[in-house]
Amino acid sequence: MISSKPKTGIPKQNRIFVNRSLNFGNIKLVGFDMDHTLAPYNKESFESLSFQKTLEKFIEAGYPQELSTFTYKHNFLIRGLMVDKERGNVLKVDSHKYVKDAYHGYKRLTKEERQTLYNQPGFNSQNFITVDTFFALSEVQLFVDLVQYNSDNPGRISKSFSEIYKDLRKFIDASHADGSIKNEVLRFPEKYLMKDKHLARTLVRLIDSGKRLFLLTNSQYAYTQSIMSYVLHQAHEDFDSWQDYWDYIIVGASKPGFFTGTQPFFEVQEHSGLLKVHSGSLTNAAFFGGNARLFESLTGFSGDEILYVGDHIYGDIIRSKGVLNWRTMLIIKELEEEIPKIENSLSYLQSMDEILEDKEALDEELQKIRSLKAATRRQLQRAYQTGDEKKIHNLETSDNRLEERLNNNKKLLKTMETRIKDLIEEREKMFHPIWGELMKVGLERSRFAHQVCNYACLYSSGVSNLRYYSPYKKFTSLLEKLPHEMHGK
Repeated sequence: MISSKPKTGIPKQNRIFVNRSLNFGNIKLVGFDMDHTLAPYNKESFESLSFQKTLEKFIEAGYPQELSTFTYKHNFLIRGLMVDKERGNVLKVDSHKYVKDAYHGYKRLTKEERQTLYNQPGFNSQNFITVDTFFALSEVQLFVDLVQYNSDNPGRISKSFSEIYKDLRKFIDASHADGSIKNEVLRFPEKYLMKDKHLARTLVRLIDSGKRLFLLTNSQYAYTQSIMSYVLHQAHEDFDSWQDYWDYIIVGASKPGFFTGTQPFFEVQEHSGLLKVHSGSLTNAAFFGGNARLFESLTGFSGDEILYVGDHIYGDIIRSKGVLNWRTMLIIKELEEEIPKIENSLSYLQSMDEILEDKEALDEELQKIRSLKAATRRQLQRAYQTGDEKKIHNLETSDNRLEERLNNNKKLLKTMETRIKDLIEEREKMFHPIWGELMKVGLERSRFAHQVCNYACLYSSGVSNLRYYSPYKKFTSLLEKLPHEMHGK
């Protein structure tokens, strides 16, 4: 992943990073997701709430009462993982579909188990659940707890893992639909939401540059109105209401279906919340549903004139980029914490580079010894046939010395490999004690990083980082080098 040359003085964790060059001056319309994008949630408190409300529905449905002792463990999972709901496993996968780590409940699978289940036969990632957004963390955490409970108490839950996960999805959806979660958020927004003090200024800067803005969220209007009012209330002297920032407001969008579907727009009746069949422009009201092609037709903007900003790699970014060629910006909140850790871990990478260089030289030396041994063995065969005792003695002595060198170098190679493995594990634990760095699996890119590179034109830790850059800036992706283009040894 390549960053554009940064403006002097921007902290690295607040920069915008570039995968595909983008002339911001050519962007006419900028859209934003709401949840976890414009309105970042307090991850720990919100996920604990979601976990608890969903757990209550499990018990109401007849699952064992002792499940009520479960509590949300906010440090166990990260984004970017995959869930094998058939086997009850959580996986971390690299960009080549190699499963580097896996857990069944809280039990780590051995390398042999991972090899047998996933790496030897390969697998179809379409059959797995991906942890793409913060909202999925409580869901998967509860699944992990249920899997562990099932292992500790065989037969207490008479359902397969996939059936348990099906119930999990049903209960989570019910918790959102009946207001169990959202009503609590609206009662105590200061507990569950984080205000970005720079958000209003960032939006106004875009407006003042002549860009038009739209809000595109899956949330319903009443919830959107409450959340956006909280986030933007009295945030700028020139804007009395949160609605005043937006040229177009679309709620209940059902992303990613919005980007591929054909559903019509309905006008939201603000006071009653009822929906009215709509035709014509999308201004002066909020609208429900709709689809991207119709949105382009009604607004007059399309394709790479539009930049869409969201936190969900699948729901916000992949479809808008792949189907419509909208330009995309992914919000990766974790960068705020991970980038300083990357800076602090440079010594580990330097040590690994030095050892890898020595290991490469040792590999070459081992191959030379093996070749010499093979040649010596051939000469010995001929000496045995001719009965040349002196030559046999000299060749056997040489072969023994080569064997000793080979064994010594093998031991040294094993020491190097162990040291590299230790350095990788030590570095990973700087990021997360179980799963390591979000964007890496060992020394390889993670599957999440691979998707970021392929689908996010830009990525950054927060929306308001846009304030550091001119609305006319040319974000440039530095030329990515292939391995054969690298300078040096």
